[in-house]
Amino acid sequence: MSNTTNKSIRDLRKSFKKKNLSLYLGAGVSIANSLPSWEKLVLALYFAKISEQEMEGWRPFSNYLFAIAEWHLANSTEPLEITARKLHTYYDTENGHEGGIFMEDLYRILYGSMLDGYGEPHQDINKRFLRSKNRTLDAVAKLCESKRGGIRSVITYNYDNLLEISLGKHPYQTVYSATSLENDKLPVYHVHGYVPFDKNTPGSTFDDIVFTEDQYHLVARDPYNWSNLVQLQSMTNSVGLMIGLSLSDRNMRRLLDAVRNAPVNSISYALLQVPDEDPPEDRVLDEIHAKAISYLDKFKKSGIKSEQNESSGVLFSRSGIKSARPAMPGRKGPRYQREISGIIGQVKKLNQKQQQNVLEQLGITPIWFNKFPDIPVILGKILQG
Repeated sequence: MSNTTNKSIRDLRKSFKKKNLSLYLGAGVSIANSLPSWEKLVLALYFAKISEQEMEGWRPFSNYLFAIAEWHLANSTEPLEITARKLHTYYDTENGHEGGIFMEDLYRILYGSMLDGYGEPHQDINKRFLRSKNRTLDAVAKLCESKRGGIRSVITYNYDNLLEISLGKHPYQTVYSATSLENDKLPVYHVHGYVPFDKNTPGSTFDDIVFTEDQYHLVARDPYNWSNLVQLQSMTNSVGLMIGLSLSDRNMRRLLDAVRNAPVNSISYALLQVPDEDPPEDRVLDEIHAKAISYLDKFKKSGIKSEQNESSGVLFSRSGIKSARPAMPGRKGPRYQREISGIIGQVKKLNQKQQQNVLEQLGITPIWFNKFPDIPVILGKILQG
C-alpha cells in the first residue's frame, strides 16, 4: 500500500477509536451475496414487468433476468434513467396505483438468489451464511460490532438489510423514516428506502422508495426531509468512510452533492477501485486503427488537405511541434498498436488524477484499491491497533 493509503488508514483508525466514524454503504457491499447493482435491478424489474404485460407469458428466472440486463447494459443506448421512469410509470398509472405490486416485484428481483421456487426466503440465509460468502460485508459488520472503538452511524443507499442480518444480536436500529433514536443502538439509516428480507418485517412503501432521479431531486429540494438532515448531521459531526460506491454510481454523485451542500467542511474518505490499467487487446487496437483510417478517407473526400497518409502512424510531427514517442518495453506488433495503447494508457492516468483532484476539493480523500478482495484487508487495518 502507498504511503498516502497508510496515512488515511491511520487517520481512520483514530476516528474509529474515538467512536467518530460513520459509514456510507453502496451496492458494492451486497453484490458478493448475489444481489444486483442498481443498474441490473432497474433492467431486471423492467424486463420482468413487460414480460407480464406485453411478452405473451415469458417469465424468466432472476438469474436470466440479470444476464439479459447485463447484455442490455452493454448494448443499449437508452439512458438508464429513462428506463427507470418508464418502469415507474408502469406501476404508477392513471388507471390505478400499483405500489403494492411494485414492492412485491422489487423484493422478488432484489432477493431473487435467496428465494426458493415459491418465492419464499431460503431458511439458511442467516448471519453466518451471509458473512461467509461476503468478506466485505463481514468486515463492515466487524467494524460495527467492535468494542475497541465504534461506528457512530451507518448510512446505506441500499434497499436490502443484509447488514442488519449480519449483525445478528448486536444492538442496532433500522431507520427508514423520521423517528426517534433508541439509546445504545447503532442507527442504520436507509435513506432511499428499506425492503427487508423477512416479509413479516415492516419496511418502506411504494411512495417512500427513491427510485428515479425525479424522486431524488424532489427529496433533495426539501431541506427538512429526514434523510437530508441525517446525512448533513453525519457529515458535519463525524468522519465518513464510503464503501461499495464507485465514481459512476448515481449514489456516489448524490453523496458528493450532499458533501458540497454541507454547512461546514467535512472530512470523508472513499474506497475506490483503481481504473483498469490493462492495455486494450490487439483486436480493439486494430478496430480503432481501422476507424481512424476510415476518418482519414472521409477527410480526403470532403476536400480537407492533409499531409497524413495511411503509413504516417498515429503521432504527428511538424516544425516546432513534435509528438513524444514514449518507450513501451515488451510491446510487440505494429507501431500503431503501440502508439494507440500508449495514448489510452496516458488518458487513464490523467483521468484518475483529475478524479482525485475533484474529490479532494470536496474534502474527500480517495483510498485506491486494485481488486475487490483488498477492501476487507483495508477495513481490517482500521480495526487493528
